[in-house]
Amino acid sequence: MFLLKKNSALIFFVLIILIGVFLRTYQLNFENYWLDEMISYWVADPNISHNEALIRREQLGATSPVLFDLILREYLTFFSYEPEYGRHVPLIFGALSIPFLGILSHQISKNNSYLLTIFLASINVYLISYSQEVRPYSFIFFLSIINLIFYYKIVSKNEKIFKKIIFFNLFVIFSVLTLSSHPFTFIILFSQIINSIYVFLFFKKKNYLFFLSVFFILLIYLLFNLDYIISQLSYNKYFLPHENWKFYYNYYFSRFFGSKIMGIIYLSILIYLVVTLRKKIFYTLNKYLLLIFILIFSYIIPLAYAYLKTPILTDRYIIYVLIPILILISSLIFEVKNKKVKIFIFIFLLGPTIINNFMEIKDRKINKPEFKKFLDSLEKNDVKNLTVNTSSAISKKASEIQAKLVRNYIKNLKEFKNNNFQIFNINDLPKNKKMIWVICYEPLVGSDCSLPNEKKDTWILIETKQNHFLNSRLYEIN
Repeated sequence: MFLLKKNSALIFFVLIILIGVFLRTYQLNFENYWLDEMISYWVADPNISHNEALIRREQLGATSPVLFDLILREYLTFFSYEPEYGRHVPLIFGALSIPFLGILSHQISKNNSYLLTIFLASINVYLISYSQEVRPYSFIFFLSIINLIFYYKIVSKNEKIFKKIIFFNLFVIFSVLTLSSHPFTFIILFSQIINSIYVFLFFKKKNYLFFLSVFFILLIYLLFNLDYIISQLSYNKYFLPHENWKFYYNYYFSRFFGSKIMGIIYLSILIYLVVTLRKKIFYTLNKYLLLIFILIFSYIIPLAYAYLKTPILTDRYIIYVLIPILILISSLIFEVKNKKVKIFIFIFLLGPTIINNFMEIKDRKINKPEFKKFLDSLEKNDVKNLTVNTSSAISKKASEIQAKLVRNYIKNLKEFKNNNFQIFNINDLPKNKKMIWVICYEPLVGSDCSLPNEKKDTWILIETKQNHFLNSRLYEIN
């Protein structure tokens, strides 16, 4: 069942990839940047030196590794320092992930299940959204796939020694890159170690090449990232809260798949398939077990760390768990012997997925601040002077940095450049400016958009414009 000839499978493979690329490109700049994207954009400014970029990261107390920001910087240097171009980088990695996920899936299960894997990935709203956000998560997802492809290559018995040496080097390189993209990807390496130990203990399969690679991976990684790792481990308190009881029956599946209902569907299918095929997964030599380890440890390790030190788990940090989830579901469906059960699962999975994802894309809602909409509304307005108010932020230093981020983003928008707007520091306005729009990014100030105390008596409110997450006020300055 579900067998396709080689030419037909190739046509479907290309068609599904094109659908995935289209969905990631469609409405690429539908939303403006939110603060985290502004951080990456500010650090990646090609008009400053490499050292200045690193200083900016330190000022922000950036918790993510610098690798993605450096790639973004190089891209913007080659093209143009405009926010629209910034979105191209996550798009590229999001699009590349689709065919490579298909290659990985076919490595694990030598049948047509890879077509189902890439189809589910292509239309997955969660993966689409992070392919349209100037943050490293589509990059992490892509590198994790490549890492797993080369892991399976170096532990394979079928490869000749010359090829194994090549794959060994590629595995070391991409493992270092993967670990350098986000510290949570250490869970993948840990899972690979546990998997290699498991297959040695129970199946007497010796993976000496892999264990040798671990030494080089850790050595090279620490040469470049030791300071970063030390800084991350020094955190006694993180910004994330402890997970509540609802997490333990959902495990972010509702976020990964678009709704509570879809989360339940995917989680229940995954559990059913793993339980039903547990003997094949755990008691025979196969490639599924590593995926199970990655899935389990991606939750257990961060949750244990939360209780020992501080909460660190959130869905985007483990975006790579969609790799084992999608491959396990797709591949294990093909392992089900009962044809009626197989068809039922197939329909139960695909029907709601297609409908839900179509509705999510069709009825997409704005969830980020509408800076462009605000600027468009001022096109015919005589007042072209703008400033940013973050005076109600946690501290003066935080307020100043946040204002810099927002001003840097606004002044690089086409809507700003094409309409001769000017933007100023709210605390350093030219004396000849008598009218000014004050932009307040509400989430930064807890929706308290009141002026700094020293300006309340001399600035007279003339007009207010409300956009999503933005409260903008026109003041006359006396």
